[in-house]
Amino acid sequence: MGGENERRRHNRLPVRMGILCKKVDSLHTQAFNGNTVDICPDGVLAENSQNAVTDVGELFTIELDIPDIGGTERFSSKVSAYARVIRIIDPERESGKKQVAFQFCTRPQFDI
Repeated sequence: MGGENERRRHNRLPVRMGILCKKVDSLHTQAFNGNTVDICPDGVLAENSQNAVTDVGELFTIELDIPDIGGTERFSSKVSAYARVIRIIDPERESGKKQVAFQFCTRPQFDI
C-alpha cells in the first residue's frame, strides 16, 4: 500500500513550465527542452518528446522558466540548479513523452 508515494519526503506541486536541461561535462552539448510535470523542494519531474539520451546518475544544469502570472511581461525570470537524474520513465504510447526525475544537488537559484 502507498508504494511510490511513501518514498517521497515532500509533497509535489503539479506545475507546468518550460525547462532546459544541459548535461554537465559532456564533450558534445547534450541538452533537451521540455516541461515540468511537478516540483518539490528536493527535485523536479520533467517530460520531453525528444528522445534525449540520459542515464540514471548523470548530472545536469537545469533552468526553469517562471511564467509571467500578472500578464505584464515586464520581468522574465528563471530558476536554475544542478540536478542528478534519479529515475527515467519510458514514454507512454498516448503521449510519447519520456519523463525524467531530477534530484537537486544545489539549492535552486532565482534569476531575474
